[in-house]
Amino acid sequence: MACLKLGQGVEAVLDLALWDEADYLHRAVMLPVNGPPDPEWGPLYSLWYFALSFLWPEPVALYYANGGLLLLLTSVAGYVLLRQLGARPGFALVGAAVHLLSMAPHVQPRPTLFALFVILVALCIACRARSREGAGACVGMGLLIASFARPEFFLSFLLMSGVLGVLLVLRARKGREHAREPRAWGTVGVYAGGVLVLVALLGNPFGNTSNRRFYAFCQHFADGHSKRTGTVKVDPWDQCKQVLQPVFGDADTLGAALRANPQAFLAHLRWNVERHPRESLRVLTSGYGGWPLLPGNGPWTREHAGHLLLVLVALGLPLAALLLRWRRLATLPRQPRVVETLVVVGVVLLPPLLSSVLLQPRHHYLVFQGVMGVAVLTALARAVEGPGFRDAAPSRRTGLLEPLLSALLATAVVLAVPDLVHRQGPASPPKREQLQRVRALQALARQAPIIPGEVLGVLDTQGGLPVYLGAPFQRVPVWTKRAGESFAEYLRRERIQVVFLDDRLRQEPRFANDPAVETFLARPDAFGHATWHLPGTDTRLAVPASWAGTGARATSPGAR
Repeated sequence: MACLKLGQGVEAVLDLALWDEADYLHRAVMLPVNGPPDPEWGPLYSLWYFALSFLWPEPVALYYANGGLLLLLTSVAGYVLLRQLGARPGFALVGAAVHLLSMAPHVQPRPTLFALFVILVALCIACRARSREGAGACVGMGLLIASFARPEFFLSFLLMSGVLGVLLVLRARKGREHAREPRAWGTVGVYAGGVLVLVALLGNPFGNTSNRRFYAFCQHFADGHSKRTGTVKVDPWDQCKQVLQPVFGDADTLGAALRANPQAFLAHLRWNVERHPRESLRVLTSGYGGWPLLPGNGPWTREHAGHLLLVLVALGLPLAALLLRWRRLATLPRQPRVVETLVVVGVVLLPPLLSSVLLQPRHHYLVFQGVMGVAVLTALARAVEGPGFRDAAPSRRTGLLEPLLSALLATAVVLAVPDLVHRQGPASPPKREQLQRVRALQALARQAPIIPGEVLGVLDTQGGLPVYLGAPFQRVPVWTKRAGESFAEYLRRERIQVVFLDDRLRQEPRFANDPAVETFLARPDAFGHATWHLPGTDTRLAVPASWAGTGARATSPGAR
């Protein structure tokens, strides 16, 4: 398949992602058992993973295929959008290449990339709508669908629905184009029906039944507080409440946190605002893995020069067009198409900007800025070139042929250089330690005396690594441990067969003050386990004693 070639290039350098991305994949794997996740936990992205699993059932292959596919889809959709906004093919290709070669299509976790693709498709369709109401409905529906992958876009959906309502009120007041009014109201009726169906099926992404929004603030504030003060002695992501409580007390909402300690709350916001420009520039001017655009103390390479040239063309050409026709800038606010574009872009960018300020300017919040920024510059540059932007945009009468050909052209270019985005940086291939651990465990399972149909529980202290192991392994999250339950009882109840023997097990708060954990780390054989060393690494595992013939061995007393 098309994305398979890209997937091979991705797998050559990309290691397996843990934590959030692994959780989304785990929810997809468990979807037949547990059903879709709650609406505020991005159910659509897990459903997307689940759909892809029919083509790539093996978890590692599924992860890499999804990465290659989203890389392809967002790049192609960005190209098509620029063409719909009136950009010439060469410039549109440059704009898409800037996204392709930047850090943007490689951010983790990837629900943002899925939401970006959905919104770009909606914007492309809106560009060809026959009325403003139709365009608004397309954008609004795209934002609603995207909110089931990134819940913050539900705010954009509400704003776009409000804009659509204003358009209807203005149409009714002016009383113009009576023949087209039934079509406009019909469009809104279909829009409202679609919204009701989606919310009925997937729920309300802004419902916040598990208080996810404040938990996200808790984690990001704790991480920022740790970096600013250097006084945090616990893992800020896993134990954020211990960091938050001395600062904000028992606050469980943003408003309560602000009232409890305005100085600390505003200091957090100020730190985020100060970092926002620098982090935004890094997303645009860095490649895969944070590889810098400028060579620094190292040699200047062709990749450095090519990346820099693309960025300069994508930003410089439209800016030059605006400067050369500066006398026409005053006409831009009077061009409806320009105003419409700016309103839509503002609505789309509001949630990522709020997330960057309230939480942190993490790179997956900043992806939209680069794509939307190039789109706005393209729209403005085209608007000053002719009598009106609406006349400069591609004709809606051309049907789907032109965007289809554009998509095919962009796809061909992306697939022609599948490894280009990954040949940046050091020439030596990365170790991909997580992938190595997964492959070694899978090889061990093939040699071990496992009864057909047997399930091997793996205690997950590694941020989701067991998700990628596949059958016969099964992830056992640490939060399944019951209060007051001893470690030995927990292993028996959950039928845990594989445990990583490292400090993460010792540092896990749920196992704190349990002497059985220290005993298990020193003497797995006392619990009926043998020790197995991961070849080529320092990783030690506790595995069933019956696997001793596969290279596992019993641990001698006192061995570490």
